[in-house]
Amino acid sequence: MIPVSVVTSVPDIGPRSVGRSEILRAVTIDTDIYVPPPDDEFPERIAAVIEALIRDGIAAGAEALRPIAYARRDIERRRSLPRSVLGTVFRRDSFTCRYCGGRLIPTPIMVLLSSVYPDEFPFHPNRKGGLTHPAILSRSPIVDHVIPGSRGGDWRSIENMVTACWPCNSRKGDLPLARLGWRRRPIADDGWDGLTGHYAMLFQVAGEPKAAYHRAWMTALQAVLP
Repeated sequence: MIPVSVVTSVPDIGPRSVGRSEILRAVTIDTDIYVPPPDDEFPERIAAVIEALIRDGIAAGAEALRPIAYARRDIERRRSLPRSVLGTVFRRDSFTCRYCGGRLIPTPIMVLLSSVYPDEFPFHPNRKGGLTHPAILSRSPIVDHVIPGSRGGDWRSIENMVTACWPCNSRKGDLPLARLGWRRRPIADDGWDGLTGHYAMLFQVAGEPKAAYHRAWMTALQAVLP
């Protein structure tokens, strides 16, 4: 299993003046938490294909490959979703991955934290390994289309969108949930707000960098504007 950094506790910062050390403690990292391994059967299926190919020839290998065959297809290049839609989906889903149940934090909030602690909590706009904190890689939310457009799903329907973490989104790709044996989790009702309640105060403590960018995100996430 793969160890990852996850958010395990968030202190109640409250409306008072906040120091730098308190902001950093708002994201507590516990490397003893593990992500479950992939639950597909690809290793076993691919082993069966190779064994059939070696033992019985190309036709037998092709037959063994049939259950996981993936036909090439052209995937429509779609426009990025507007912040308003992203914010609506994230808030509806309580900033929680609908596949693994992981608590998520909007990327702009973690970018702000990085602006205060660039060495301890680094961020690279291209998310380069070694230059980006693992919490940003594993706990940033993204909107996933349950039924991909390449399989007839509606790119624009919010009902076809769920909040997902980057690892689950990458693992799912454009496969249907049934192919992976996945189901959408019910929307969490545990009060998790993705730390949006601290967004405005963190913005002020960080010195209000990139004001237009963050104010637009605060509006989309319905965070209180400073």
